[in-house]
Amino acid sequence: MEAIRLGQVGPEVGDIQRRLGQFDLPCDDDPGVFDRRTEAAVRTFQQRRGLRADGIVGDETWRELLGASYRLGDRMLYVTRPLLHGDDVRDLQRRLNRLGFDAGYDDGLYGPQTFDAVREFQLNAGLAVDGLAGPTTVDVLLRYHRQHQEASAAAVRERESLRRPLRASVAGARLMVDPARGVDDPGVIAPDGTPEHEVTWQLAVAVEGRLAALGAHVILSRGPHTTPTSEERATQANREDVEVILSVHTNADPSPNARGAAATYFGTDAQISDRGRWLAQLCLDGVLEATGTPNCRTHAATRTILRASRAPAALVEPGFLTHPDEGRQLCDPQVQQRIAAALANAMIRFLVGERVAA
Repeated sequence: MEAIRLGQVGPEVGDIQRRLGQFDLPCDDDPGVFDRRTEAAVRTFQQRRGLRADGIVGDETWRELLGASYRLGDRMLYVTRPLLHGDDVRDLQRRLNRLGFDAGYDDGLYGPQTFDAVREFQLNAGLAVDGLAGPTTVDVLLRYHRQHQEASAAAVRERESLRRPLRASVAGARLMVDPARGVDDPGVIAPDGTPEHEVTWQLAVAVEGRLAALGAHVILSRGPHTTPTSEERATQANREDVEVILSVHTNADPSPNARGAAATYFGTDAQISDRGRWLAQLCLDGVLEATGTPNCRTHAATRTILRASRAPAALVEPGFLTHPDEGRQLCDPQVQQRIAAALANAMIRFLVGERVAA
């Protein structure tokens, strides 16, 4: 969809305002006008849902607005393409996980793992085993209550994976490096006129080269002239069965004083990806050491590449492209090589537990 932002007018803006009002974010004093109050409401919604809080209603924010309106039992849940997404799916996953049926992390996506968990629950409950979360299955599920089990089946499974032996080397590892944006969505512009999609591409290619030289099979989520959607990138990662995902972005802010590096991993108010958090911290530590920029820390988020991919993933922002000095540095080939070396080493440490010299 075309992004909807400050200054736009029309029925689609009115629809957004009505949906925001359902979450105690009233902003329809001027119906159909995307004013500052609407922008502030969008930012608050995005912050609550773990999205990038830019005040713009793009694909991710719109899908989250739609999905947030569903409650468990409102509709039949089953596997579709694209996957059904909503708070009803997230509630279903949480309830199944508390009962010991591994539905995966509560990402709100009705995928194969959730489908299998529903089938297992149906089998144990003496119901027709079809993997469809319809009225009968939901009614039986709602009768169960097991709040004392704090750790979900998915969380236990992931924590166990952290105890498994690491790889002997990165040779043969299947990895994805995801350069953000693309030619059809160039992002913000650096002080020297370089668009964000070119900066992330150069960083990603440099990371890919370093890992490939060590024998890793590295997949780039896009080419220099393509712009796949977030869902397409996550689908590709799942189809290629990658072990780790590194998504390379840059940060931006209206204030030219904002600067620093940050990283995010999948997480909700109920659970997080432990492996993703570990990867994000390794990446951030490496960037901070390589650039000396301020530490904007790691954060849990529900961005699509983090939520919809099966592999542990980290989204790294090595700096603010909108900062006069930091923006120029991010476009400097020598600085890019330092950042790429730090990110490649972080992925190596995540996989094999050792640091390779840049």
